[in-house]
Amino acid sequence: MTSVYLKLITDDNMEECLQLKPREDQQRLVAPNSDSLEKAKREPSSRPYGIYADYTMVGFALFDEEVYPEDGYFWICRFMIDERYQGKGYGKAGLAAVLEQQKSHSDCVKIRISHVPDNGVANRLYKGFGFIETGEVIGGETVLDYII
Repeated sequence: MTSVYLKLITDDNMEECLQLKPREDQQRLVAPNSDSLEKAKREPSSRPYGIYADYTMVGFALFDEEVYPEDGYFWICRFMIDERYQGKGYGKAGLAAVLEQQKSHSDCVKIRISHVPDNGVANRLYKGFGFIETGEVIGGETVLDYII
C-alpha cells in the first residue's frame, strides 16, 4: 500500500475535501464534509484533516487535538473515505494515523467515537482497533471508547 498520512485542511486543499463523498447508499451514515468543516469552526478542540494516499486525498477526518472541554476526552467527530477509494485499506490506515496523532498528546487517556447504529462497517472497523461499545447513545449514535 502507498503511504497514508494526515494533512490539515486549509484553503489550499478545502475544495478537494469538499469533493469527497461516500457511496450513495452510505450518505445517511455520515455528515457531508461541508457540514464537518463548519463544525470544525465551532469546536475549538477539533481540527479537520485530509487523509492522503501519496498525494491524493482519499478521505477526511475531524478529530480533537486537545481535550474536549465538555467531557475531558478526545473525540473523533467525523471519519470518512471517498467512494472511489473504499475497499483498498485506506480506512484502516487512515484511522491508525488519526489514533497515533491523538495518542501523541500526553493528556489523551481516552478516545471516543460514535456512529449511526446500523453502520456495521464502521462498527467492525472501530472494534478492530480496540474500541469498545459503551452502551451510551448520544444524538442517536452508538458511542465507543478506546482506552489508552
